[in-house]
Amino acid sequence: MTKEKKQEYLVISFLPFIMLIYSLILSTPFKLYEGIKNILLSDGILLTDYFIIGGKAAAIFNASAITLINIYLLYKMDMKINGLNISGIFLMFGFSFMGKNLLNIIPFYIGAYLYARMNGKSFKTVAVVCMFSTSLSPFVSVLAEAYDYSLPGILAALILGTVLGFIVPIISVHILPIHGGFSLYNTGFAAGLVAIVSYSVLKASNISVSFKKSFIETMDYEMLLLFMGAYLFYIVYGYVKNGYSFKGLKNLLSHSGRLVSDFTVTEGFPIVIMNMGILGFLCLGIIFLLFPMFNGPILSGMLTVVAFAGFGKHIKNVLPVIIGVVAAFYIFKTDTSLTAFAVTLFFSTTLAPISGKFGILAGITVGFLNYCLVLNIGAAHGGLNLYNTGLAAGIVASVSVPILQFFQGGQN
Repeated sequence: MTKEKKQEYLVISFLPFIMLIYSLILSTPFKLYEGIKNILLSDGILLTDYFIIGGKAAAIFNASAITLINIYLLYKMDMKINGLNISGIFLMFGFSFMGKNLLNIIPFYIGAYLYARMNGKSFKTVAVVCMFSTSLSPFVSVLAEAYDYSLPGILAALILGTVLGFIVPIISVHILPIHGGFSLYNTGFAAGLVAIVSYSVLKASNISVSFKKSFIETMDYEMLLLFMGAYLFYIVYGYVKNGYSFKGLKNLLSHSGRLVSDFTVTEGFPIVIMNMGILGFLCLGIIFLLFPMFNGPILSGMLTVVAFAGFGKHIKNVLPVIIGVVAAFYIFKTDTSLTAFAVTLFFSTTLAPISGKFGILAGITVGFLNYCLVLNIGAAHGGLNLYNTGLAAGIVASVSVPILQFFQGGQN
């Protein structure tokens, strides 16, 4: 591995490593252990706030540890830090504050490994898709919990998670043409369809889940400063490595972001790191203005926006979608919690390629529509698909893109 490649791994590891140290400083070993145990035994369904379940230190430790383990896995397989890998790493980071834990993700790695072996491929070819497939990790937690963590229940959960980890990569390949690459959370769409079927089976077996969730609803200024420092580091590092220049950022903004758009290939790693910092500051600004609080789901949403800074998102194509979501929230004035509004806003940026390709009005429209769909589609999978917006956005993109293409001069 080259020196430059190692340095890229260090940069990507910077934020989770700092947060891991922070979590160890925050708490005593006993309290940290108790918090992690509570997280491991929680159901992990959609919008589970690990800050409530295990406490701040345990939530940060869980997320940081999972992220660093996945980074190390890619490092040991000598994989390049490209846009797809960055998205996988930071998606794991974000959702490990809300739903994923050190135990319920394991079966998916086993399933993906078996899928790769049966196809005569190396695990590295499916490693990132495996990370994405852990969207369904609540299935493992819910099934184990339903049988009181007995040995048969744990074995059933392990088998189910392994099967899901095996089939999601198969289905995700065939999902992409449906939305034409205009929803960045392609595996979220695939996982959502699998979740609907799987949840129906659980429901028929009288296994129920509860949507009742509570959240931390205060601003954590220590966390705010920590993320501000990290995003500033990204911008400064990218600026320095780019020859003390922002050259390339303007070109990045010209991309629609449609899959597959790997900005590390077209613009380079330094520009992508700068873009991560810029999108991070955009998210912090939105949090401060619209929903001034930090909790597991909101951190998950913010880090998901940052995750795709190398794989389709930039400030120009995400803003119209964000405007559409905000407009829908204030027009309909539903009893949606600020946390649910926040995560819908951030996750809806999966539709950024539509505004990048078809313009601002199209972006606002799909953001508006996606907000409406997200609030109603979770019941179909019982909250067991963490990428709920990926499912909703896949449907919105599949319906809207053919219409937009028609009015812009043909279907192709």
